[in-house]
Amino acid sequence: MKWCYKISATVLTICCLLVTGCNSKEPEVASSVPVEATELGQTITVINPDSTSNNAVRTQPVSNGEKYQIQTRLTDFQLLSDTTGLAWGTTSGELRLYLTQDNGKTWTNISPATAVQFPSNPEYGKEIFFKDSMNGWIVRNSIGASEAMILRTRDGGGTWKLSSLRDSDEVAAMYFNDIEHGWILTVDNKAIDNQGKTLYLSEDGGATWSSIMSNQALPTTKKVDQVLPKSANFVSMIFTDQKNGYVSTMKSGLPALYVTEDGGMDWKENTSFFNPAKYQTCKQFTVGETTPFVNDQSTGWIPIGCSRDDGTKFNGYFTEDAGQSWQLVPFNLSWQTDLNEYSEPTFLNSKEGWTIQGDVVYRTIDQGNNWTPLPESPRLKNILQDYPEVVKLRFISSNVGWLLVAKTDQKRSLLLQTQNGGVSWRVL
Repeated sequence: MKWCYKISATVLTICCLLVTGCNSKEPEVASSVPVEATELGQTITVINPDSTSNNAVRTQPVSNGEKYQIQTRLTDFQLLSDTTGLAWGTTSGELRLYLTQDNGKTWTNISPATAVQFPSNPEYGKEIFFKDSMNGWIVRNSIGASEAMILRTRDGGGTWKLSSLRDSDEVAAMYFNDIEHGWILTVDNKAIDNQGKTLYLSEDGGATWSSIMSNQALPTTKKVDQVLPKSANFVSMIFTDQKNGYVSTMKSGLPALYVTEDGGMDWKENTSFFNPAKYQTCKQFTVGETTPFVNDQSTGWIPIGCSRDDGTKFNGYFTEDAGQSWQLVPFNLSWQTDLNEYSEPTFLNSKEGWTIQGDVVYRTIDQGNNWTPLPESPRLKNILQDYPEVVKLRFISSNVGWLLVAKTDQKRSLLLQTQNGGVSWRVL
């Protein structure tokens, strides 16, 4: 039975602030360098839309507003197309969310009102998820005794509406299969290998949410082996359609995969996913992000990192039958240490992928069996000397990819783009 929470007076006040914030001019945007020098990053050109057109549905880049130059520290991004993407970070607890539809030449600030404070930097797939440039969702995790808030937009950030999850644990993942059907997984991290989990479903674009699975208080009709177990620590979640979903975990120190075929109500472990007998020298494992499935939801992949005394190396598990069976592909890559030891390769499809080792970009077109170093990019090499941490690398096509790098003090970052498959890079 679908239910919706009553919103407290405090939340109603924030709702009003949200509407007001969306209809006012962009706050604290100046033509000079902003206040907080400790969080400076790259300079981007932001378009402040005219207030008369701010609530209109935007299908083209806004060009009639005033342009500003600002400096900002970005902490994550989401690619939507060859030309379109989102990037964001927080400043003094305020989320700064920017949308570009012209390869980073200009950006539009689509942040919710500054009254909504964020305790940490939001992550893609956890607190921020956009289906396209118009439809997106943001989670403000609960702070203290407050409730988790879910903000949603259907006009590209022109306006934001609010719903909430009262008395919920920490939101660990959010995924929308289409603009109506979405899932939120919350976890209770009070004890290692004893993680309470609750899965919520929305069928109206995030306006209301109902609990469809919990391993904390099982109903009499539910068996323990039908829910996500407490002994498995959550890593990532995706749904390929309204019925089929996948959750990757670490269970007793080993990667494990759980699947559902009824929209998340019942779960079972896929015992064919990971075989520890194939690893003889690994002291610990790392599970990377479960990627969306492609080719009619049949093909997907999950990276697994193997760590030992001399570093970490990733291999890939690939499926071509919607997760029924998985094939281990050992990657012909060097063992990595130090800052980017756990930086995982990224794949566009089941064959084509990229990774960065040192200051060299490698590409594979045969599922990771062979990796070819791309020609040296002097620009990228110089940037990585000052920004040595590889925060995130993703490709949206064979040519276009984004790379977020950061300084070791976590106070500055740069977002880069390639339009030739990783051969050359420029700052967005």
